[in-house]
Amino acid sequence: MRVPAASLAAVLIDVADVSHLQARLGYAASASLLQSLCDGFSKALGARGRVVRMSDGCCCAIVRGVRNHGHAVLAGEKMARTADDVFHGAAINVKPKVHIGVALYPAQATQAEPLLRFAQLAAEACGRRDSRVVVFDEHRDAEAHAPWALGNDFARALETGELSVFYQPKVNIASGTPVGVEALMRWLRDGRPVATPDVFIPIAEGAGLIHSATWYTLSNSLRMSAELAGMSVAVNVTPAMLHHREFIDMVRTALSTWGIGDRRLTLEVTEGALIADFAEATVRLKQLRDMGVRISIDDFGTGYSSLSYFKKIPADELKIDKSFVMGMTKDSSDHRLVRTIIGLAQHFSLQTVGEGVEDRMTFDALAELGCDQAQGYLFAPALSRESLQSWLQTNSRDLRLSI
Repeated sequence: MRVPAASLAAVLIDVADVSHLQARLGYAASASLLQSLCDGFSKALGARGRVVRMSDGCCCAIVRGVRNHGHAVLAGEKMARTADDVFHGAAINVKPKVHIGVALYPAQATQAEPLLRFAQLAAEACGRRDSRVVVFDEHRDAEAHAPWALGNDFARALETGELSVFYQPKVNIASGTPVGVEALMRWLRDGRPVATPDVFIPIAEGAGLIHSATWYTLSNSLRMSAELAGMSVAVNVTPAMLHHREFIDMVRTALSTWGIGDRRLTLEVTEGALIADFAEATVRLKQLRDMGVRISIDDFGTGYSSLSYFKKIPADELKIDKSFVMGMTKDSSDHRLVRTIIGLAQHFSLQTVGEGVEDRMTFDALAELGCDQAQGYLFAPALSRESLQSWLQTNSRDLRLSI
């Protein structure tokens, strides 16, 4: 008998992180559990559907009588409740996450391959939507493809020269003179931004390109430093890169290649990069400091590390997050936070850098509190290497006289 139009759905059930489940239970026990899931789905559907095992942690159910979006959600929720029952029966206290994607025939696809692909895209959207059941729609399709397409573009950008390293000056507050720069990656096409770092850096991590991107930034920054008589440069390091097995050797190679020493390189890491694996992070930071690299804790004050962690961090500098600095002349709470951070840094003999300095009033407020360095649009935006060289020639003396 022919199935009525719009009365059938593909329901893809994906058990997230199967490798962890296998590590916890062993391969035989986890395989038995996953087979029990498929058997449970078949029993729950009865004559209304058929279940096919597709991989270790994935199966697909073809469900009849699903006429609209609401029915699709109900079908997905039934699969989710079945999974809960199976895990409960197996005495699994920490239940694996189950992502369930649903696609409708023929409203969304009239052939098996695209129907299954749409169900897979919907299942992948569960993690982003913090939902265990997602029904496919065109917006989900675009949402899933956008990072993938941008990741491909980023890979090409590494090869075609669309990526550039720009440098924002850092100024000594007491003397008003430039003392270094922060390296910032920019992705430009025909002189216009393709995406901002907060967008393309996570994509680079997800695409396995963060190693190449970090080397590109580090190598270009140290080349700039060598060409500008050892200008101090700070390079941001993502949590994933800090813990990468090749990172220490990468830094050592870059320093040797460009002949940079005497603590001219600073690596900026966030609190989050440290507390993800504090023991390993501190070992790595000590190795870097032994190589003559300075360590800066970036965006300090926005993380969640306690003082018990802080006192053990092998660091040289704290960067006060711009969200506090930019509000300190208008908000007394921000002013107190900045004062507290500077006092804490002084107690531990750490230098401080105020980010996001955009006016003379903020500069003077930081000076009054004893902050060591300032960085922001009051002095300069991020500059290309050529523009930085011109800026330094013009602004080599006390900048306080001109701001």
